[in-house]
Amino acid sequence: MGDRFAADVSMPASCRLACSAVLGAVGAMGMAALMAAAAPASAADGAAFQPTPISATPNRQEGLAAFAQLERVLLHPRCLNCHVPNAPLQGDFSRVHYPPVQRGADGKGVAPLQCATCHSTRNSPLQHAPPGLETDGKPGWHMPPETMKMSWLGLKGTALCKVFREPATNGHRSLAMIEQHLVTDHLVAWGWQPGPGRALPPLDKAAFDTQVRAWIRNGAPCDATEPLRKSIGSTKAASTREVVEHLRAMAGAAAPADTLIPTSATATVSRSQP
Repeated sequence: MGDRFAADVSMPASCRLACSAVLGAVGAMGMAALMAAAAPASAADGAAFQPTPISATPNRQEGLAAFAQLERVLLHPRCLNCHVPNAPLQGDFSRVHYPPVQRGADGKGVAPLQCATCHSTRNSPLQHAPPGLETDGKPGWHMPPETMKMSWLGLKGTALCKVFREPATNGHRSLAMIEQHLVTDHLVAWGWQPGPGRALPPLDKAAFDTQVRAWIRNGAPCDATEPLRKSIGSTKAASTREVVEHLRAMAGAAAPADTLIPTSATATVSRSQP
């Protein structure tokens, strides 16, 4: 998700021809679908989201203070109960989950005890009954997937901040994607609408969003000495759009079929750094 193709990509002729053939097979409808995926979301899907740029004069202390406020929410049961190594926790005291369920490869549990077995598309009106939320008309309750557990149980301070910030441990998210996830994702927002019998996080949602932006604006610091971040990277939609534009460029530059393939030709890929 954080990968971006460099503008000066050099590809073997066979690769360009293959790309051209693939795009031709996709056809107008296929390309339209790809471009729709790359296009900005509608207002209802967070189209109004604009990532916070890093200040020209970031203040490390303000950034650290902002993350200290975020940490209070990240370690609250509404957030922490699913950011654990294997099985989820439950309740305001983060008890062992009953019934005994497991994460599963996709984060949605293991049959016959998948998340959707008890968690429907809405919160139960009964206190302490299974909560729920809807995603595309279906139950949307889940943990992070097995391949990117995003667990910070037992962590705090700098260690928590780095697990949360670094693409290798946060689901391959740039700073822009972190902000978009925290500010617009409906599962995150559920934490402030958890149903009866559950405590709310220590900050309200608007204050939480403000602290997210303050942390990023000030270089997303995690300690007092490391270099501050200088780039927020791409949003998910922007990254997808870059891939589509790159494929189009390769297809448009496809060489004739009899072009020799240089043995030294390579593709140059740059990775965006948050």
